Amino acid sequence: MFQIDRNSKTLLVDQIRNAIIARIESFQWVRGGRLPSVRALARQLGVSVFTVSSAYEDLVAQQIIESRPGAGYFILACHSVGSLKDTDTLVPPSSEHSSFLFRALDPTQYEIPVSSGYLPPAWLADAVPASVTGRLIRNTLSCSTPAPAAGSQELRVVIARKLREVHINASSSQVVVTMGATHAFSLLRSILLGPGDYLLVEDPSYLLLQLRLIKERNFKIITVPRLDDGPDLAAMEAMLIKYRPKLFLTQTLVHNPTGGSTSPEKGFKLLSLARQYDFHIVEDDVFGALSSRPTLRLASLDGCDRTFYISGFSKVLSPALRLGYVVAPVAFVERLIEQKMYNLLCGSAIDETIVTYTLESGRYQHHLDALGQRVMQERSRAREWLGAVGVVFDEHNTDGLFLWGRLPGHVNVPHLVEQAHHAGILLAPGALFSNTGEYDQHIRFNVSHCNHPEFKRFFQAHVAAAVSALAIERYA
Repeated sequence: MFQIDRNSKTLLVDQIRNAIIARIESFQWVRGGRLPSVRALARQLGVSVFTVSSAYEDLVAQQIIESRPGAGYFILACHSVGSLKDTDTLVPPSSEHSSFLFRALDPTQYEIPVSSGYLPPAWLADAVPASVTGRLIRNTLSCSTPAPAAGSQELRVVIARKLREVHINASSSQVVVTMGATHAFSLLRSILLGPGDYLLVEDPSYLLLQLRLIKERNFKIITVPRLDDGPDLAAMEAMLIKYRPKLFLTQTLVHNPTGGSTSPEKGFKLLSLARQYDFHIVEDDVFGALSSRPTLRLASLDGCDRTFYISGFSKVLSPALRLGYVVAPVAFVERLIEQKMYNLLCGSAIDETIVTYTLESGRYQHHLDALGQRVMQERSRAREWLGAVGVVFDEHNTDGLFLWGRLPGHVNVPHLVEQAHHAGILLAPGALFSNTGEYDQHIRFNVSHCNHPEFKRFFQAHVAAAVSALAIERYA
């Protein structure tokens, strides 16, 4: 318990209030937890009941704690921005890559998240039917018991059935439920990569952004160029011969950020290389559900022999549902489950129940179809007006959530990103997704956000100003 200083010029009420805030901020007292009763805290601190009661009422007024009649005072699970200390602001990480993710994941940071990886909340408002949440509330058992380590059997069966619809034949016993696709990859690298091993990744790739955040890693990262129809296989084979990587990380369908998809021909050759050079493939397919074209996944060609297939539901149902999964070759399932238990013991039974009921509902596929159509409509509009102001897109970049565009050379991309930040607009420069300087003039555009009128005015004005500045410079 904290102490108070009776010799301090700070009022006892303020000391108690500040001490409670400090313990909440430092996670010594957990959100949702119950505070000591007024009488108990007054007795421990040697102050009057009135003093403690006044401090508690101040915290209630600041929406930090709440009073529950007959039960006591409880720390609120969430608090409004600035409620703890008006002068406190969260400082983003100094690293460019960490800072981007820090800001992208906080909806209070930007009014227009043009380069985020998520759909607008309004697009997902009806993703989970009201009947699903009603069943969840009635099913109290699923809310009060932990989920099995591998994920609930009901959910894994439903996932396996859905996978068969995209020609991935895997049993439910091969499915391990995770806290999102990022968590799934984290488990895989833990069991597949050892000290000195090489991980091969496409460049550009969103996965490079994630990998840069792993400060203490005992494996090495090498890259292969991503082309319109998949990785550069000639360059890849040279890397295989030289480094003998254990793992290749790829997105075969609607690649992030380029939007391209790996051709079936390259898919077959990739699997042939995997057998020849004895490596495994991690296929990240979190955006595949938004593809407008049926394209074979590597996991469907390979039968999950050398392929680990990763996907999830945060992108198409709700970012609040941190639930993904990995489909693994049979020989690796037990190790994956053990690693998951080592990391976090088990997942969320509530999230698993919500997703299970949603997948079983007849509206799920209708929801995906409607999302896909809406993405393509917004994509067409965005590509047209961005192209009109000079952004260049690859002719093969015709599908999925992202547009990967090269800005005119006279546009200072770092300055544009900084100006956008001050205007409440999130932009992701191409340098975040690449280890080379080849994409420094690129921007990743999320088509569901980049038709916002305010962003359109901002971008057009900035590009026009850059043209004018160039003309003045040339004239001078």
